[in-house]
Amino acid sequence: MKVLITGASGFIGSYVVGELLEAGYDVVGLDNFSKYGPLQPAHQGHPRYDFQQGDAKDITLLKHLLSDCDHFIAGAAMIGGISYFHKFAYDLLAENERITASTFDAAIWAYQNAKLKKITVLSSSMVFENTTLFPSP
Repeated sequence: MKVLITGASGFIGSYVVGELLEAGYDVVGLDNFSKYGPLQPAHQGHPRYDFQQGDAKDITLLKHLLSDCDHFIAGAAMIGGISYFHKFAYDLLAENERITASTFDAAIWAYQNAKLKKITVLSSSMVFENTTLFPSP
């Protein structure tokens, strides 16, 4: 089984890539290094890992990468922490909306025209910023 994961070099994404490789999956990782700049991609050199530097808003790129994937893990997001979120809320929300739209446009195309069967959407603990009840309903 082949899996595409966006946000592959991020905190959650890089962990997921490692788990997928350990479980025997072929993995394509996509990241644009927007948070920390160019990094040595985790797992680089692994025989079942193909890292691509690119933008998750690029629908043409996503369609190309998804054309032979069975599963899509959508982990790309523009983040910056709580203080950054409060300072630049509109910019972050607008950018993440564009990432989400591109993600689902490409996933729908790959489901209808290729072999994609499943999409998993990752989230962040930032969604629980004001939560007072755990676990949250």
